[in-house]
Amino acid sequence: MIREVAASAVIGVLVLLAGCSLSEGPTYAEVRQETLDAMDEVVSLIPSHGRIERTPEYTPFSCSDSLLPSSGRGAFFTGHWNVAVADDFDIDGFIDRMPQVLPEWSEEDLGVPVKEPYIYLVRKTPRMTLSLQESELDGEKAIELLAMSRCGVEEPAS
Repeated sequence: MIREVAASAVIGVLVLLAGCSLSEGPTYAEVRQETLDAMDEVVSLIPSHGRIERTPEYTPFSCSDSLLPSSGRGAFFTGHWNVAVADDFDIDGFIDRMPQVLPEWSEEDLGVPVKEPYIYLVRKTPRMTLSLQESELDGEKAIELLAMSRCGVEEPAS
């Protein structure tokens, strides 16, 4: 009887430990999708946008990179898109409205001079950064989006 209770206790502890190790955070696939969803949300706010040029995805960037202001395990995703807009589209006004249109995001000043119009947004939950700025796509007017996810645990290749 004592052995059965001890075995049950050991199995229970192992199940709890396995649960803890599985819940160490989101996967890289999850943070990648969160970032793509946020970028899609911004694009959906651009009336009659044209072509979207998506920069090919890079190898995931390590969260333990010494150049990052914080460190962590796993990797983060970077999304980079250019979205064509009509010649008469008011990019400056669109960018200025972002904090009101996306209330879960807050504008932060990077403290460095940037080409205007430009905005740097941070979302606390789930953590992500997103910048928008006026750009060009094949010589035409565009909005450039650059988004970086929080850290996600990379899953082993199968």
